[in-house]
Amino acid sequence: MSKKMENIDVEVNELKGKSIPTWEVIIPNKKSIGLIEKVDGRYRATTTKTSNVLFAKSLESSINDLLSYFALHEK
Repeated sequence: MSKKMENIDVEVNELKGKSIPTWEVIIPNKKSIGLIEKVDGRYRATTTKTSNVLFAKSLESSINDLLSYFALHEK
């Protein structure tokens, strides 16, 4: 049985001043759900709440992985 479909608004902000390209994925006016870093040609997403690590080949895939993880485990 699946959960009811729901849209989640998010913002992806590039963080300046880091040694590697880094983005923060947040739900506006609520909280951060994770950080994404580009390491060795792939994207490493770390969840904010549980510090779980997810790897992807593109930034878009990494954002989707964070959103899926948030919807299934943290919401």
